[in-house]
Amino acid sequence: MGQEVLKQVQASNDFSVTCGVDVSVLKNNDFPVYTNIHDVREHPDVIIDFSAPVSSIEVLKFAASSHIPSVIATTGFSNEQLNIIKNYSKEVPIFRSANMSYETNIMSNIVAKLATLLKDSDIEIVETHHHNKVDSPSGTALLLADSINNAIR
Repeated sequence: MGQEVLKQVQASNDFSVTCGVDVSVLKNNDFPVYTNIHDVREHPDVIIDFSAPVSSIEVLKFAASSHIPSVIATTGFSNEQLNIIKNYSKEVPIFRSANMSYETNIMSNIVAKLATLLKDSDIEIVETHHHNKVDSPSGTALLLADSINNAIR
């Protein structure tokens, strides 16, 4: 996803990449890439994070100490990690979503509306993934379940 974000930024005249963070630097970039978030010397306007839960917590630690708003599109957080994110959100603006897809967010709105019309029905989310899927249930399935549960409360 980081590469997709990079492509979109590079295709735009309105945005630029200040720096990047990755566990390995695989190619030359026209911006610095660090292997540790705490080594970053630049001060970006926003951090966009598509990493892993443990890394996201480190990113938020850096963001809070540097007062940089953050977008988190990582999934698979434990309840403890979600509480850490909530606490960091008191220090710095955070936008977190389990899925950044326009289509998935439309579907989330639709299933929420549908759930209000089917209050007496059982609603089940079934998902299928490849065997290397890291988080299960997926962030998308949890996003849809939250939409349904929030709509019928």
